[in-house]
Amino acid sequence: MAEFPELYFKGEEKEGFYVEEMMKRAWAAQIEVLELIDRICKEYEIPYFADWGTLLGTIRHKGFIPWDDDIDIVMKRDDYNRFLRIFNGERPEGCFLLSIYANEEYNEIFARVVNSNRVNYTEEYLERWHGCPYAVGVDIFPLDKLPVDKDEENIQCSLLRILLKAIYSKDETEKTISGIEDVCGINIDRTKNIQHQLLRVADGVMQMYNDDGGDYAELIFYLDNPSRRYKPECYSENIRLPFETSEIPVPKEYDAVLRKMYGDYEKPEQWMENHDYPFYKKQQAIVDARRAKE
Repeated sequence: MAEFPELYFKGEEKEGFYVEEMMKRAWAAQIEVLELIDRICKEYEIPYFADWGTLLGTIRHKGFIPWDDDIDIVMKRDDYNRFLRIFNGERPEGCFLLSIYANEEYNEIFARVVNSNRVNYTEEYLERWHGCPYAVGVDIFPLDKLPVDKDEENIQCSLLRILLKAIYSKDETEKTISGIEDVCGINIDRTKNIQHQLLRVADGVMQMYNDDGGDYAELIFYLDNPSRRYKPECYSENIRLPFETSEIPVPKEYDAVLRKMYGDYEKPEQWMENHDYPFYKKQQAIVDARRAKE
């Protein structure tokens, strides 16, 4: 287990933002999940990199951004696919993998390693996860190559937009599904989970140019901001830097990556990712609602 001094869990103000004790415990629990991922990646020589707010926090704060509540990492596509296969084969104790290839009901285009699927107040669980009763995890994003030809890139991105719009709006009308079948040259089984099938198709589209492509991109983010493309050398090597009481790999060219993501990243600004802070608010609301019915 990762080691944390007891003072680590004390609530405190950081850069004008108050980080409560439970968030500190959730941070520690996420670092435990990360260390399990890190062990597998070291054993099988799978490179990975801190991503988004986790990368920014590593460089600017040597840990979590005070107002961030999760860990994001990224892997080049071949490494990402290999990690999913190895993790599913090993099934390490204490965590499990969520991905569109491992779970029929999981409907996200990226993978996630989690420690649980529910809130757990048992003594054993709390001791294992530093007093955090909530389900925590680490998000893992694939890094794909863009086609060199601009026309091919436009086609790839158009296909992805059509698919993702249908997936996340849950548009399963016959007109939409038939149109996707015609454009992509595929058959969708109407008797099975349509959203899940479309996610697998979208994941395949994202991988179309990895053998002969050019710049790297996390395509689900690139669609909204085409400036977020990275030269291959940005992810050619990683270096390990301090992260809270542990450490995490970052791109050796992290400055170039962060400037693409955030512009002038050195000036702290309070912002929240595209989820409610803290992440465990919804989990606690479910527990409270159940208790109210008892």
